[in-house]
Amino acid sequence: MTKTRNRIYKISIALSTVILMLTSASVKAEVKHVLELFTSQACYSCPPAEELLGEIVSKYDDVLCLEFHVDYWNSINYGEYGQWQDPFSAPAYSKRQRDYDELSLEGRKGVYTPQMIMDGRTAFVGSQTPRANYHLQKESKFVLSASAQLSDSGTVTVQVDGKHDSPADVWLITLDVKQTTVIPFGENHGKTLDNFNVVRDMKSIGAWDGRKLEISSELGELSENQNCAVIVQKYDSSSQSVKGPILGAAICKPV
Repeated sequence: MTKTRNRIYKISIALSTVILMLTSASVKAEVKHVLELFTSQACYSCPPAEELLGEIVSKYDDVLCLEFHVDYWNSINYGEYGQWQDPFSAPAYSKRQRDYDELSLEGRKGVYTPQMIMDGRTAFVGSQTPRANYHLQKESKFVLSASAQLSDSGTVTVQVDGKHDSPADVWLITLDVKQTTVIPFGENHGKTLDNFNVVRDMKSIGAWDGRKLEISSELGELSENQNCAVIVQKYDSSSQSVKGPILGAAICKPV
């Protein structure tokens, strides 16, 4: 009888372990941080920061990493190697970085590359691994919960809830999961660069006004190398400027 009970007990423990493993594998962690990297393929000191971002992407499933390619490096001539026009750069991403410089961020302010900005609150040199790890271990300051579900037809359904004392915009972001580029010109001539979570489009799809919000937006068909994400952040539509930290975020999940 004792041997039978022991055998049943061991089987129960084994089944419980399997169920726990399956449950853990099927549950995605909520986003607790948003890490933005402002970079350029034409910037000699940027590849280490881009590599660091890739490591963070692979290690943390509760951190939304976004790689914004600025355009102000595109016009710099590097002697005989000429210029490199970053194919992922856009004036809007340079402006987003300048908007942050107008806010009272913690850390090393300014407009420079590589620059990482955590949660729209803290800025630091993007290649500083210890600094990045330090901020990643901090508790999340997000006050809003957000979710984003992506259907097969390309419709994104976003839900936002929580409490905050001022309205904020809901932004839908399309990103390339990974891009590999051979650089023939400019400061990084001869290098092959890997970029991760490269932002390709960012648009406002609605506003959160303090009440629970559900909104849908047609994103269209994404390639196998693309995904989408949502951030909630205070924005001044009249000046088209970022006006505060990120309040909540989500990575799109298939329905």
